[in-house]
Amino acid sequence: MRFLYKRPQAETVQEELKTVFEVMGSELFIYLDLFLFSIIFTLLLSPVIKSITMVIVFLVSSYSIFSIIYIFLFKMKVENS
Repeated sequence: MRFLYKRPQAETVQEELKTVFEVMGSELFIYLDLFLFSIIFTLLLSPVIKSITMVIVFLVSSYSIFSIIYIFLFKMKVENS
């Protein structure tokens, strides 16, 4: 059955991988991912948080903290290199 399947050329695979790496490493995707982690973190801690206002404050603060950590750890490292 393998002889019936034509393998793609190496150049095509490399171009597709390059596109995937560019998307996964884009600033928008990273900040969207941080927001998703903040929502998950907030939902996991929601039994402890008593009011909707505090949930929103916690979500915004956790997103801010995660973003600041990303900026200081990764963006500063890239700029220094």
